[in-house]
Amino acid sequence: MPAGAIRNRKTVCLGLVLLLPVGLYLLRGLIPGSTFEPPSSAPLAGFSYSPKLAKWARHDPVAGLRTLLQQVHPDLVRLPVYWDSAAPSRDRLDFNETDRLLEVIAQHNATESDRVRVVLVVGARNLGAPELYLPNWLTDQGPLDLPAKLRSPAYTEYLISTFRRYASSPLLYGWQVENEPLDSTNPDLGNIAVPAQLVAEEVDLAHRLDPAHPVVITTFNSATADLDRNADGRLAGILHLASPWKPAGHPRPALQLGDVLGLNAYVATPNTPLARVSVDQRIAWKRDTLQYWTTQARSQRKQVWVTEMQAAPWNGVGGFTLRDLDTSAQLYRDSGVSAVFLWGAEQWLNSPAWLNAARQAIATLNSGPSVASHSQTAAVTS
Repeated sequence: MPAGAIRNRKTVCLGLVLLLPVGLYLLRGLIPGSTFEPPSSAPLAGFSYSPKLAKWARHDPVAGLRTLLQQVHPDLVRLPVYWDSAAPSRDRLDFNETDRLLEVIAQHNATESDRVRVVLVVGARNLGAPELYLPNWLTDQGPLDLPAKLRSPAYTEYLISTFRRYASSPLLYGWQVENEPLDSTNPDLGNIAVPAQLVAEEVDLAHRLDPAHPVVITTFNSATADLDRNADGRLAGILHLASPWKPAGHPRPALQLGDVLGLNAYVATPNTPLARVSVDQRIAWKRDTLQYWTTQARSQRKQVWVTEMQAAPWNGVGGFTLRDLDTSAQLYRDSGVSAVFLWGAEQWLNSPAWLNAARQAIATLNSGPSVASHSQTAAVTS
């Protein structure tokens, strides 16, 4: 090849190398960033509802759910499919409890313009204290070996039957596999955390039997975004030892395991002393953590849901008011999450004031990001 041709080819290649970064820089302004997407619509809003908690509050579960649907106007309802309820004996499954609740929702949808859909919670780890629901016939002596019970043929049959029974329901919006499975939340029962590998197997089972609906994995997270961010970074171990404030929950592993990260958000509990930090401040901090995790999820083309937003006082603990519920709705609607489920519905049935506040909170969440949020978004993305 002539020397001049070689020099020309080298010149062209060098030019391409020099122009490539410039071109990528210019394209950056044309291609939306994957790590920050402004909220494009209002989150779906609804509530969690447990027939067990309704009974403990001395309400008929069916009548209570019907009242809540009529009064609160949710988009979504999160319902448990308890293993102990669905498996009254070792050789028989009975889904009557869940079927009755779904029939209430179907009847509501037939007469109302607002169509309600459901997220079904499947697993031994399920909604409400004591956090773990095992069939009576499964109890035995000795320390709890939860992984062994969750690998039993009876448990597998419960999971498979539940997924198959409801996968084609027109009411179904999504699945939740276990509740806070990576967190051991009841020391009286021993270690009730579910190994991540076992959770992954259950998620895979849900995907194989129902590829059409997303699976959410839930956990809780730290009080502040900085704690979550530090725990998420490479210096997590050093920062954990150095700081008196500790990160909480397992948001990063939960995000990796599911299609959706579900975060449970409580701001006035026995573990949150209010003498040092107000409820208002905790709500604002929680909003910031939701924004952080929403950004992380969007980088993986996933969503974040607030699977439990405190919407009633914690049992035996004061400090959470009607005003705090309104503040939570105002701030969380700006967090970028895709769905919010209020917690405390069974308590609202005893109080017209809380019932009305819940209706207003859902309306606020449905109204979408505030004008101030859009202004902040424009400033960040400009």
